[in-house]
Amino acid sequence: MTMKKEMGTKSLPMLLKGLLLIGLLLAAACGNNASNEGQQSNAGPDSTNAASNAAPETVKDPVNLKFLYIWPEYEAIMNETIRLFEEKNPHIQVEPEIVPWDKAIEVMQTKVAANQAPDVSFGWTHWMAPFVNEVDAAMPLDDYLQQDPAWEQSFIRSDLLDISVVNADKPFVSNIPFKLSFQVVIYNKKMFSDHQLEVPQTREQMEQTMEKLAANGIIPLAASGKDGQIDMLKDSFAGMNFVKNGTAQGAWLAGEESYESAEYIEAMELAKQWFSKGFFGKDAFAVGNDEIANLLLTKRAAMILGNNNQIPTLQEQVDDELGAFLFPAAEGLKIQAPLTADGFFVLKTTQYPDEAVEFLKHLTSEEVQKLWASQSKSMPVLQNLNTGDETLDGLIDQIAASATDYPVQKLTYNPAELSKQLQAAFAEYLLNANADVTASAKKMEADHRKAIESSQ
Repeated sequence: MTMKKEMGTKSLPMLLKGLLLIGLLLAAACGNNASNEGQQSNAGPDSTNAASNAAPETVKDPVNLKFLYIWPEYEAIMNETIRLFEEKNPHIQVEPEIVPWDKAIEVMQTKVAANQAPDVSFGWTHWMAPFVNEVDAAMPLDDYLQQDPAWEQSFIRSDLLDISVVNADKPFVSNIPFKLSFQVVIYNKKMFSDHQLEVPQTREQMEQTMEKLAANGIIPLAASGKDGQIDMLKDSFAGMNFVKNGTAQGAWLAGEESYESAEYIEAMELAKQWFSKGFFGKDAFAVGNDEIANLLLTKRAAMILGNNNQIPTLQEQVDDELGAFLFPAAEGLKIQAPLTADGFFVLKTTQYPDEAVEFLKHLTSEEVQKLWASQSKSMPVLQNLNTGDETLDGLIDQIAASATDYPVQKLTYNPAELSKQLQAAFAEYLLNANADVTASAKKMEADHRKAIESSQ
């Protein structure tokens, strides 16, 4: 008992000391926790701000793209197209300028010479020689296309991009197609039905169809000699002759073949034969395209040579349903679609090549192509993208199915002025019943050579 009391008495102070020590330790721990919590609480906002300031959003420098195009009649649609692009690219502003279609090349050449060229300009895919050979203004687009295979492979025909390669020494794509534009035959379906006619599948059938219509006092195929439609048809005949004879190579590919060749002579003679029979109308060289269209609308002509872009406007003005087809090839040959397009190119002088190409991609996007197809009945350049218009979609199918293995001409010179001279010489040949085809071809070839030499 005594021993237990002694031990209990001695243990009490030690127990109190132990409890006191534990209390101090707990207090210290609580103090440290409070201090840490305070530090964390105080550090929270600062660390959040530091994190947000560490990776700020990149602010892109403003870009102003100057953009030249034609079609004042489609200004509202183009403005919507630009708005959609700027909405997706808020740092880019597109500044548009509209010029008349028949002054586009002249205006652009003047701007290039004066160092006032836009960043992106309108240009026909098949007439890029003035901006590649003459003034060396078009920027190569091959690298951009190769870096984006989906874009490169999106077009309706695999060879559509190749049209703008116009120089063997500069073998690059210089133009991106925007909407298809080419010569077609537009016809009145009811008039065909009334005369038990079907759409001809060959050039020989086409001639038989025109014979029947002419016998009934109807202009078979109204065409303007004044505005070059008959001249274009003659060139189409010649092209088919070169393909048929296996001579569509060398000089022909560069548009430098001789107008005195057998292929051209044969084409000129066929055109004159049709002209003499009245197939194009008696006043073909006295009327322009507007008057030709009126012949179709008033049913004095069953067919006209026109452009695919005319079809929607003409259809609005006539009750009868209109149709259209590519001019048929001679028997034994596949139809060669006149694969030309209204397109755009980037100028070498642009300070914003990447942004300019992004704008080209936007113009050929499915969204924009659908917009133009629905609001202007333009023929899209993309695969499997129809307009909803039976006539236009039929042409698109013909384009997609037409021959892709035919050689394509890539002119090395500006054909604009030459075309006027050749049209005048060809008109003299057609209008003069006694004109010698060889002499006429010789005169045309002389003008042809001058145009080629002036571009070199």
